[in-house]
Amino acid sequence: MIAPPASLEVALSLLKAGRVTASELVEYSINRIYQKDSDFHAFITITKDEALSHAALIDEKRKNGEDLGILAGIPIAHKDVLFTKDIRTTAGSKAFSMFKPDADALLVQMLYEAGAISLGKTNCHEFSFGSPSPTDFFPAARNPWNIDHMPGSSSSGSAAAVGLGYCFAATGSDTGGSIRHPAAASGLVGMKPTRHLVPIEGLIPLSQTLDTLGVLTRNVRDNLIMMCAMTGAKEYQPFLDGLLLQFNNLRIGVDLQHWQDDSVQMEVRAAFITALEMLKELGAVIVPLNLPDLKNTASVAGAIINFEAFQQLTPFYSHQQEEMGQGLIQKLQIASQVTQESYDAALLQSQEFTQEVSQLFDRSQEQYVDVIVSIGREAPAETMEALYTNPTGARSSCNRLYSLTGHPAITIPMGFADNGLPLAIQFAGQFHDEYLLYQVAHAFESKLDVFKNRNDVPWMSV
Repeated sequence: MIAPPASLEVALSLLKAGRVTASELVEYSINRIYQKDSDFHAFITITKDEALSHAALIDEKRKNGEDLGILAGIPIAHKDVLFTKDIRTTAGSKAFSMFKPDADALLVQMLYEAGAISLGKTNCHEFSFGSPSPTDFFPAARNPWNIDHMPGSSSSGSAAAVGLGYCFAATGSDTGGSIRHPAAASGLVGMKPTRHLVPIEGLIPLSQTLDTLGVLTRNVRDNLIMMCAMTGAKEYQPFLDGLLLQFNNLRIGVDLQHWQDDSVQMEVRAAFITALEMLKELGAVIVPLNLPDLKNTASVAGAIINFEAFQQLTPFYSHQQEEMGQGLIQKLQIASQVTQESYDAALLQSQEFTQEVSQLFDRSQEQYVDVIVSIGREAPAETMEALYTNPTGARSSCNRLYSLTGHPAITIPMGFADNGLPLAIQFAGQFHDEYLLYQVAHAFESKLDVFKNRNDVPWMSV
């Protein structure tokens, strides 16, 4: 193999044609991890032997003409909050640094049966809640576009692993934006599906109300293939064949106040205005609408996440603080202040938000919209130093609305900032309308062609 396949889809084609083997793909991935990851810290645990053994098994089955899963031979990685049998599952914490579950999470099992080969467990914010600090037991993951910058929030290691070309896809959990935020910061595609569409059994919980599992990839088509496997589909090609969408006056809603918020940097606004014009050129009708206030949704989501996270982590906070990072301790100190009354009020408010957003997608209403578009992040990824200095600062508030309501949302690249870091756009839809989101995102991705003529794309670098 002279060079690695450019995408998951291409890799599958080469595997089926016998032009590359699963073992070759895994060997390339492992070598790349060993070459780069001492600096970028995408992985907490690398399962080299298990991956090579699984790859050899798949290669033998393919040679013998046996039936294989739809991802057979594709190297992936799992966020280290998903149980993996006999492989340590740390949740990014010293407190769990030696914990080895006796069973796989259901999603891990599904992807194994689909033929995906896990390279190991990716870095994450501690218990998906803490914020990195320089003294953490596991060093924080770094942005694949610039090592001095952060790669997003809790699913940061998954974003780094995909962005650096270690694997073609990685699972992530999204409670307050932690798939979409890393995708936005790292120039990737991140899908948070409808809540409960992907099974969460075997996930170390953060917020039982909001936890959702999804996936990060390098492009929309790859993401769709992964989502097919993650929802139990036995084939993906018909879904790829139907991706081409004639917009035909597709109604795309946008809240003008959201992208004019003070937190949104000017270059993000400029890129978003250009994106809206591109959507019009594709045939979309842009429909102004009013969504819940960003600061209010962030506050409501924060109350729910903080309250439930504190309940989950109280045993560690009470008895094992010496094994917890400073960022997690600071967040738990804040979380401990949320009262039952505030929590109950936030749950009620989230139900009202859900009804409000669902009504916008109701096609029996005259002023319905098919999709809602927004910025994917208010600014390019800040430096690690800025993150360390302000670990509890507000970030990516644009993601919180759909965390609260449970509607599906996908974040994809929208361009680049002057400093070379990615910018992102987010599309959200009605419950279980993931396929329409993939169609819209694919059309936008194809028209923008954001990586064309760039020589700094990290997963393409040697």
